[in-house]
Amino acid sequence: MQDPIERLREELSRLTGPARLPKLTQLGQALATDYWRAGPGRPAALGLLSAAIEAWDEAYRLVDPGDPARGQVAVQLGWLLSARHSAHGSGPRDRDSGIFVLTEATKFTNLPPMQAAMARIALGQLHLARATEAMSPAAARSGFLGGGSSGAAQDADEAARLFRELLAGPVLSTDLTSMVRAMLAVAESIHPLLSGDLANFDLGRIIDAMSRLQDVQRNGLPINLWNQANMADPLDYPVTVMRGDGRSAPVVPPRSPTPAATAAATGTQPTAARRIAREQLAALAADRERPVWEQALTMLLAGPDGIGPGDLDAFVGAAASAVDTPDGGDSVERGLDRLLSVVGLCLRQRRDGSGWDDEDAGGDARRAAARDLLAATRCIPPDHPAAVTIVEAAGGLLDETRPLSGAVAEIADDLLRYAERMESRPPVVSALAELCRTVIALHSGSLSHPDPLAAVAAVPTGHAWRGPLDTAAAHARLAVAVHNCLPAAGSAGSGGDLTAVLDALLRHDPTDLRSALDAAADRSSPPTRAVLAGARLRLGDDLDRAITLLADVVGLLDEGGLRTRTWWRLAEAYRRRGAAGDTERCRNAGRNALDGADVDPGDAARFAGWMLAEGRGAEAFAALEIAAVAPKRAGVDSLTHDVLAVLVGVVPAEAPIASVPTPAEVAAAVRAIGAAALLYVHPTDDAGLTAGVLCLDPATGQLDVLANLPVTDPLVADDPGWPAILGRWTAGRLLVAATGELSRVGLVAVCTGDGRRLGQQVGITDVPSGTHVVRLAARSIPPLTDEPVFVVNPRGDRNDAMAEVMILRRLFYPRSVCLGRALEPVDGVGGPEDVRKHLARASVLHLACGLDGTALQLAGEELFDLASVSGARGMVVLSAPVAWDLVPALLDAGFAGVIGWRWAVPAPFAALALFLVHLELVDNRRPPAEAVGMVQRWMLDPDRTVPPYLPGACLNTVNATDLTRPTLWAALAYSGR
Repeated sequence: MQDPIERLREELSRLTGPARLPKLTQLGQALATDYWRAGPGRPAALGLLSAAIEAWDEAYRLVDPGDPARGQVAVQLGWLLSARHSAHGSGPRDRDSGIFVLTEATKFTNLPPMQAAMARIALGQLHLARATEAMSPAAARSGFLGGGSSGAAQDADEAARLFRELLAGPVLSTDLTSMVRAMLAVAESIHPLLSGDLANFDLGRIIDAMSRLQDVQRNGLPINLWNQANMADPLDYPVTVMRGDGRSAPVVPPRSPTPAATAAATGTQPTAARRIAREQLAALAADRERPVWEQALTMLLAGPDGIGPGDLDAFVGAAASAVDTPDGGDSVERGLDRLLSVVGLCLRQRRDGSGWDDEDAGGDARRAAARDLLAATRCIPPDHPAAVTIVEAAGGLLDETRPLSGAVAEIADDLLRYAERMESRPPVVSALAELCRTVIALHSGSLSHPDPLAAVAAVPTGHAWRGPLDTAAAHARLAVAVHNCLPAAGSAGSGGDLTAVLDALLRHDPTDLRSALDAAADRSSPPTRAVLAGARLRLGDDLDRAITLLADVVGLLDEGGLRTRTWWRLAEAYRRRGAAGDTERCRNAGRNALDGADVDPGDAARFAGWMLAEGRGAEAFAALEIAAVAPKRAGVDSLTHDVLAVLVGVVPAEAPIASVPTPAEVAAAVRAIGAAALLYVHPTDDAGLTAGVLCLDPATGQLDVLANLPVTDPLVADDPGWPAILGRWTAGRLLVAATGELSRVGLVAVCTGDGRRLGQQVGITDVPSGTHVVRLAARSIPPLTDEPVFVVNPRGDRNDAMAEVMILRRLFYPRSVCLGRALEPVDGVGGPEDVRKHLARASVLHLACGLDGTALQLAGEELFDLASVSGARGMVVLSAPVAWDLVPALLDAGFAGVIGWRWAVPAPFAALALFLVHLELVDNRRPPAEAVGMVQRWMLDPDRTVPPYLPGACLNTVNATDLTRPTLWAALAYSGR
């Protein structure tokens, strides 16, 4: 017996024009009935739904606008469009088309009561969906202060109006009434958010409404409404009666089958779903003789244009059903099931940009396909003939405009390893493997190959993936140009206006930049608008326009580095314009930036200077703390980086939102250390000619901006500015967090009156930040003689240090460990493993070796990066007189304190000072800060007493040197606990 649907399709094939109308309504009714029976929301049922929509859509177009039957056809079409949008995650086209036809349907007065209810419910749902979609993350970030997007509040109002009409009419059923009331509650509860009326927003109400709506939906509504309208009673069937040939009677849908009958009809055997998917593949690929993987590749490369929408949706559903059907059989067969799913999803994405709803995939078919492709690589070994197709199928994941981003980036590591295990790789496979390698390098920020993706040239010109691969190669060349700060012109064959902007930025050409910006004025993507606005600010010739552009777009950006940097650019624009109210606007924009992710420490430091200049202690404190702990970004300037990221779609890993302590927490740490105050010293202008001083009082936690004064060097000038600030402390200990070049200003040498220096009345301890103070307060300094470690002359370039270390070990640390080269037996040659072995437990670490940034220069030309160390505990003494920049890394490694030098001093003086420091630390058992202060005061004392066992070389230095010179003694410094 012929299937009714096939019979109707056969009859339709012989009809044209209006004569098709009766058969189309019958076919649409039959397909819709089978869809509801198969299970709404199931991927395998999507093909039936799409076919039903096609039938009703054609019927709708054939019915004249004035025909009374048009309303009933519009109800059917709108209801099914609503189902595909809500149950299968289709795009906004279905939603907006559904709103259009259902709005028309509600104007017809001849609809049966249940159909009229269907129309209003579906229309209200679609308006409500459009309203809730407007509750974007960007609107949430701004606290919904500006309401939702344009029209969102009107959608919520229209949904509420429709639901009220339903409730005011005849009671159709208890369940239906409950559902409508729940949806009305949702519409009413979100209206304050969408209209910006936060005073009337009730979070509890919206949560309760959503809970009630979910309860109703769990009971089968609104899906069962179709059954109520079409199966409750034959007299109520909304079958549109059309005048045709008079020979075809309406097809009455059967009642819902029992669960057992449904299972038998759909076929739950493990091989049935696979067989159906393979049969549909063979029919679409038009070649049943070749292996499945070759058929799949043929279909994928041919694209979706030659496949009917219903056929493609049916194939997607069948492939998904095969994947979801449990099967303990052959691994390769399971992998091929996944491959077919990849092909279907990629084709559907290329057709209309939407996939069936999948929570993990976020509604993006390519991401669902990427997961299936990754699963296929785990089922099919790389030496199988299908492996080539597996890798080639990755081309379907590529976004044509940004092929280095998106779904392919999520599986690049695994796919590259899979391709590299293949014995032979065709050109397309080699090119896709190179693309994966490039994506990995881009995400790690390490792409530097001069000719990335060179393998693309071997891909045949007419191949389906050649276009996106060419774009990928062009974008990779752009990234290399940016990495090397080279002009971008000629590096890319796509990207248009953004490429021109990028090239002008790299060449620092304002004329070309202005031209590129004028050509790109109509771009609508928020990230694109953000970087174009930043480039407009870079020009600086129209601050009003730049501010307007930046302010309009910043709230539309997702959380991340681009949004943070857009806030910084807006703050800078306000500050540069300086109009009435701009000072407050600048401050607000900067505070928003401080709360974001991926804060650049340079931006935070500049903002801190602005706030200090304005006397804003709280904002300056927050900015200084973030600037101290935020990771530094190397390479090109941030705007060029952002333009590249928007153009290519690849954003390197971003730093999370910085977490810094509050003033009260830092004040408690300052008290625990026993200091009288914490002073922040920071430039208040870009040239560093003026400095602001922010004081944190540990007793009250109060922040005060003490001064904004010209920067002078206390070593060579007696400017009254520094004494006026620092002279208020006459005893105790001060913690000073000075930034940049100000950290080298010898405040300890400030003249406070009567010829005395500040260091003679208070102790100065350097700290990188208040955050470090909190960490240091939790540490303790172990007895220094417990496990002392010396790293001396491991490369043979510091022979003078060997004698100095020998004396220190014999006099103060006879049970110490010595690594490197010495005049006595050593415990290791001073390689990285030697140092790592002893570093964590060292009570004092005396470094008499070379330094390279944060790395120790060790034996065998090896480097040991202290930034990679954690869990250290003791003190560090730096014999090298140019190593003060190493201090933050040492404290971050866990050390409790560092003794070293602000600037270079003669080696004999350094040897004398450090001998005296060890003497104070060990013989006199002084804490490090006090030991450094005592050595400085000893040098300033004309009546100083020379220690009885001072080495001869040190004694000669005492006799031959004016130790009271500030350029010598003030260079000695301590940072830490």
